[in-house]
Amino acid sequence: MNFKIPKNYFNDKTILALISANGALLLVSIANVLFNVDTENSVSIVSYRQSRAIQVSGPTSDLYQFAIFALIVTLVSAALSIKLYVHRRHLSVSILGLNIVSLMLCLVVFNALTRTL
Repeated sequence: MNFKIPKNYFNDKTILALISANGALLLVSIANVLFNVDTENSVSIVSYRQSRAIQVSGPTSDLYQFAIFALIVTLVSAALSIKLYVHRRHLSVSILGLNIVSLMLCLVVFNALTRTL
């Protein structure tokens, strides 16, 4: 697979700002998961349905999947952004912007599972 980064990709200020924001949110979400998973308890809530008052418990290690999700989504969005930049710059910017939204949702859902119950 030939993976070339366009010459002017890192000269674009919008792209640089979005990549910086993605990197910062990635680090924050990984650090949030690593520091807030309670390793003393072997079981934690991994799913909660408020309308039916159902909560599903599982191993604490399942919560590390939030960090893995953040890493995979960020790497895939960066790769797609680089590939699409030459052909459609606006799609490249949109992908990086939507990744910021997905990382923020990852933080919110993780905190909702670990702090409120």
